[in-house]
Order: sequence, then C-alpha cells, then structure tokens
Amino acid sequence: MAANYGTNQWWKGLAVCLILFFTLAPFVWMMIISITPESGLFTQGVQYVPKDATIVNYVNIFKVINFGRAFANSVIVALATTVLAMSVSVAAGYAFARFNFPGRNFLTVGLLLIYMLPSIVLLIPMLAIFKTFGILNTYTALILAESTHAIPFAVYLLTNFFVTVPRDLDEAALIDGCSRFSALLRVVLPVAIPGVIAAALFVFIASWNNFLFAFMFTSNENVRTLPVLLRGFVGGEAGVFWGQVMAAAVMTTLPVAIVFLVFQRYLIRGLAAGAVKG
Repeated sequence: MAANYGTNQWWKGLAVCLILFFTLAPFVWMMIISITPESGLFTQGVQYVPKDATIVNYVNIFKVINFGRAFANSVIVALATTVLAMSVSVAAGYAFARFNFPGRNFLTVGLLLIYMLPSIVLLIPMLAIFKTFGILNTYTALILAESTHAIPFAVYLLTNFFVTVPRDLDEAALIDGCSRFSALLRVVLPVAIPGVIAAALFVFIASWNNFLFAFMFTSNENVRTLPVLLRGFVGGEAGVFWGQVMAAAVMTTLPVAIVFLVFQRYLIRGLAAGAVKG
C-alpha cells in the first residue's frame, strides 16, 4: 500500500515537472533572447546562456520606438475598461442572481451566445457607430469596444458567484434599513470579493492582450496599445530585430504575470465557484 502511494506521488511529481517545463520554457527562452546581443542570435549552435548578456535591447525599445507611450496607453485602456465593465457586470450579475423577471433565463443564455461570437463579427457595426459619433482614434472607442466584449462573460461569472451568497444577508441588511444598492455595496460585495476579483482579472487581461480592436479602431500612434506596437516589429524592410521583439514581449507580459501572481488565489476561488454553482 505504501509502495503504491509512493509510486503515485512520483508520477504526480513528474507530471507537474513536465507541465511546468512546457509552460515556462517559452517564457524562459524569450527572456534569454531579450538579453542576447543581436549579433549573437545567428551564430552556429544554441546558446542557452548568452556569453555577453546585455540590456541594450530593453534600452532600444524605449529609444527606437515609442514603447513608453504604448505601455501607458495599454494601462489606461485596460484599467478604464475594467472599471467600466465591472460597474456594469456587478449590478447586472446581482440582478440576475436575486430577481426573477420575464426573460431572465433567455437573457442569461443570450449573454453566453454573445460572448461566443467571434470578435471580428462586431467590427463593422462598431466601426460604423464610432465613426458616426466621431470617437475613432480615441481611448473612448477602445474602452467601449473592450467592455462590450468582456461584459457578457463577467456578468455570467458574477451571476453564478452571487447565487452562492446567502439571501439571508440581503434580507438582514434590508431589515436594518439598507436599500438594495446599499446592501449590495456593504454586505454582498465583501462576501463576493473572490468572484469580483476573478471577473476583474479576466476583463483586465482580455483588454491588455486584445489586438483586433486596437488595430482596427486606431491609426494614431498616440492611442495605439502594446499588441499593435509588437506587430510593427515584424515585416519591416530592415528585417526583424528579434532581441528587441523579445524585450518588448517580456515588458508586455510582465505586468499581467505580476497581477496574476498577486491575485491568483482569488482567481482560482472565483472561477471554481462560478463554474460549479448556479
């Protein structure tokens, strides 16, 4: 019995190591290339540890291209999208979880169907709307587009999480004189923090990584975000500077990785509750 337990643990450890290797290997290789001089990238043989490690590629992405501006644009768009989408999603999720009204089930399924639509299907309608209102090449267009794509899933996730919060908490708050809105803010939200953080992380990461909307709705470099900037490295007449490409990719990935590591326990709890409840 003990031998079988030890064997099972050994196989589990091996499986975890293999998963970590295949998951982290691309990121490690990306970092190695980013600190390798451009002249050392095309030598014979593979160098897993660069002989002349340098940060010149990181310096160049701020000198040669407007990386700092694109980084700031991504932060502004992602944070504003998260605030807008969560303001709508929290209210909608609470309404779906607490109130019975005609068409509730139909709307719930409709939200999922909308989220399953390819983003490219929304491009033409959004482009026409943004052009009519004169907001192309602005943060407003990107924030509205990203929010439209993220809200349906966030509402569905929060609805399933709010269902797990006992209704007795709402009723006790209402008896004590709270309004519905006050009960949501003071009583329900503190209990539902894992689900709210999970939804907010989803919105933030989806907005940060989105290329299609930023590429289609902006033509001004003062508004374009990091995914569009990274595309500009490939296909130029001067060739591809892989060291700078990987340095920019590391700087683009790092904020998302840090945010995920800080809030990972909330993300796991929120997604688990949203997946099995409701």
